[in-house]
Amino acid sequence: MSVKYNIHMLSLMKKYKGITIKAILIVVLIIFTVILVILKSNRDICEAWTRSFARFYQSSIGTLFKWIPFSITEVLIVAMVVIGMILLTQFTICLLKGKYAEGVNKMLIIFLVATSVIALYQATAEMAYNRQSQPIAVYEEKVEKTEFKKINDYFIKDMNKVTKDLEFEESGEVVCPYSIGEMNSLLEEEFHRLDKDYDGYFTTFTTRAKPMVSSFIYRELHITGVTFMPTTEGNINYLNVNALKPLTFAHEILHTKGVMKEEDADFVALYLMLTSNNSYFRYSGYYFSLSSLNYLASLTDVPTDYEEVINSLNNNYKNNRNYGSKYWKEHNAFADFGNWVNDLYLKISGEKEGTDSYNDTPTHVDPEKREVISFSLYQKLYFKLYYDAVKE
Repeated sequence: MSVKYNIHMLSLMKKYKGITIKAILIVVLIIFTVILVILKSNRDICEAWTRSFARFYQSSIGTLFKWIPFSITEVLIVAMVVIGMILLTQFTICLLKGKYAEGVNKMLIIFLVATSVIALYQATAEMAYNRQSQPIAVYEEKVEKTEFKKINDYFIKDMNKVTKDLEFEESGEVVCPYSIGEMNSLLEEEFHRLDKDYDGYFTTFTTRAKPMVSSFIYRELHITGVTFMPTTEGNINYLNVNALKPLTFAHEILHTKGVMKEEDADFVALYLMLTSNNSYFRYSGYYFSLSSLNYLASLTDVPTDYEEVINSLNNNYKNNRNYGSKYWKEHNAFADFGNWVNDLYLKISGEKEGTDSYNDTPTHVDPEKREVISFSLYQKLYFKLYYDAVKE
């Protein structure tokens, strides 16, 4: 009797010891997360943290996972869901059988995993949301409206040129000339251009974007990519339209290089595309942003300018844009829900504009004088590239 009693007591002590250790770890992780949330309000701390701990983590863990051909993120999500359901089932069974200590132990495992992921994500991703904005310069001087059509003509000429280097399907879709592996390798070369002249703002390590098996779900959610910093992976919806694939790859990889704000990741990705020597990459940049520049041609006070600009766009480009618009309208089963979830996440992370941060900044125009008060960010980038080019 005493032997059984002693064995029972030892078993209880082990269970309660396990509960105590898990509870302490959970409390420590919660305190750590709260401290980071408080520190996140200080931009200098966020910048220093992103350049030190986060960068070290990205380079080391990223190197570990970079060459694994499938998404570790997807595997972890499925594993956590399955294990979570098993533990919840075991927890319920333990309660029904009166094994309360064992049940609590099961539940604490779930809380421990959850708090670990949250703390790690806060440390590797969330802190970067309040770091300094991306450092690539734009044109900040005044541009006269008499220049608008000339600048449009310059870039449309180049867009039409790169379009001739590409193939298009009868549907209007542009043919992607590269495999995922080839695209990653080419983009890695593009990212080397960020290693200089920017005071070490970007992490020099470059990961590889990985296609998601669950892309068919993300397509209906209108989500083209997901970056999960604990694994330092840029996960790509490979069912995205081909025209946007290079820019989306670059966008998601940039998150792993310390650029977490969506508007910053979009802008740097656009800069890389527009300044690339690769026709497909440059076309991706034009497809994403050229309409922002085209809009200015409607403000020149010359009634025919806008019409001439639009008519100068070649048919392959126009058909491709029509294809893209139709494609996303056909795949929007959960688009509103996807936008709501993404909007909520971004606002919690510190992006006040939520999913609106994916859009180009507005062009402010005086409605009476039809004078531009302030240009959009993409327009300023085009101006910078244009005036740099004509100076040479």
